[in-house]
Amino acid sequence: MILFLLHQAPNVFENPPTELRSLLLGLFFGLMLVMALYNLLLYFSLKDKAYLLYVGVVVFNILTTLATNGLGEEYLWPGRPGLDANIYVTFAGISMAFSSRFAAVFLQLKEKHKRLDRFMWSVAGLSLFMTLLTLFFTVNEIIGFARWLVLFSFPSYILVGFIVYRKGFKPALFYLVAWIPYILGIVIRTLHGAGWLPTNFFTITSIEIGGALEIILLSFALADRIRGMRREIAEKELEKEQFRTKLLEEQKVVLEQKVDERTKELSEANATKDKFFSIIAHDLRSPMIGLQGVGQKLEYFIKKNKQEKLLEMGGQIDQSLDQLNHLLNNLLNWATSQTGGVPHNPDSINITELIEENIELYKSLAESKEVKLINEARSLHVYVDSNTTSTIIRNILSNAIKFSPEGGKVTISTDEVDALGQVTIRDEGKGMNQETISKLFDENLQSKLGARGERGFGLGLKLCKEFVDMNSGTITVSSLEGSGTTFTICLPKEAKGILRSIDVA
Repeated sequence: MILFLLHQAPNVFENPPTELRSLLLGLFFGLMLVMALYNLLLYFSLKDKAYLLYVGVVVFNILTTLATNGLGEEYLWPGRPGLDANIYVTFAGISMAFSSRFAAVFLQLKEKHKRLDRFMWSVAGLSLFMTLLTLFFTVNEIIGFARWLVLFSFPSYILVGFIVYRKGFKPALFYLVAWIPYILGIVIRTLHGAGWLPTNFFTITSIEIGGALEIILLSFALADRIRGMRREIAEKELEKEQFRTKLLEEQKVVLEQKVDERTKELSEANATKDKFFSIIAHDLRSPMIGLQGVGQKLEYFIKKNKQEKLLEMGGQIDQSLDQLNHLLNNLLNWATSQTGGVPHNPDSINITELIEENIELYKSLAESKEVKLINEARSLHVYVDSNTTSTIIRNILSNAIKFSPEGGKVTISTDEVDALGQVTIRDEGKGMNQETISKLFDENLQSKLGARGERGFGLGLKLCKEFVDMNSGTITVSSLEGSGTTFTICLPKEAKGILRSIDVA
């Protein structure tokens, strides 16, 4: 349909259509219109630009063929004699431009072969330039450029398709096969125009036959494109399904891990709760027993005027209340630590002052047991939270007094070891064996009886361990049975040693 450019334009119109040729042209135009409408519907359905470009190729091929066969003046623009002989070049340029862009889109040049895409843009640009020239010049004046462009463009389509096919794009094979009959039709019409082939039905209609076969084969190529798109969609859906399955499996694993973690946390929380109530029942019993029947006993001793018994009961009441107060303080601190609500505001403090305050606090308890408190602490500054550090000293000091025999002594001293401040609390109690020491901070360790039956080693040591860790320190124990026990607490002296382990509420 375009090789008319390779011979003089008047030659195209020398042989008027015969009845058989008219039938062939009718079939050709009917086929082209059907293909154009069908692919236009596909474009609206798929929104694939290749189908719209293909429609452009078909429509302007129809117009070009109408003009080259002199049918435009008969059916489309009657009363405009001579227009067909000039306008066919205009339509041919537009058709070649659509063919160039169709080839680029169908072969996916923009995505995979950018240089070839730019080359095909240049071919389309030259084709449109030829169309533009027809608006200002006659066909005879531009026929040389038109012939050169045809000889340049059509081999280019074949070459580009071949390159893309060699690079692994299989649908390019349909594209190449579709061009073969059309190129043969062009060659036959060219040889006929040059006088090298006789005039007969086949040589006269070679372009129309080749063009019809080209359009049909390109339609097959586009149908294969649809199958390819469906395969891609199916593969993407499969990938999505596999991704969803994998994601669900990963989420299932994560969920199972979270369930296991939550189950473990709940188990630990239940164990902590059980221990909490065990400690309450265990440590609260002793002071409550001591207070049981106090009113009746006081009334009895007053009536009997037994002053020595009244003094003895007063000491028992003080001891029971002191134990009860100490236990309640520890319960409050422990419960607060479990909810992450312990305030932690470290600062540089003189720990000797905390030691003196706690010695004064337990002075009466020590005197009631005839235990001597010896303060050998010297001025020592550490970078800690004062409240939690005071709780540490108070609990260890309380235990030391409880486990000291009458007439014993508890010694508190301080020292500096490298960048740490060291606090040592030593008693002369009955001591512990190595097995007990190894489990001393174990959550499951049961309370032990003090020298007078007092409860100890309950919440106090657990709190000490947690608060020492909070202040980025360490706590160690050394003891021998019958030789007393020594607790050593090391705390940082500077801020850079602090790593908070419990969030501030």
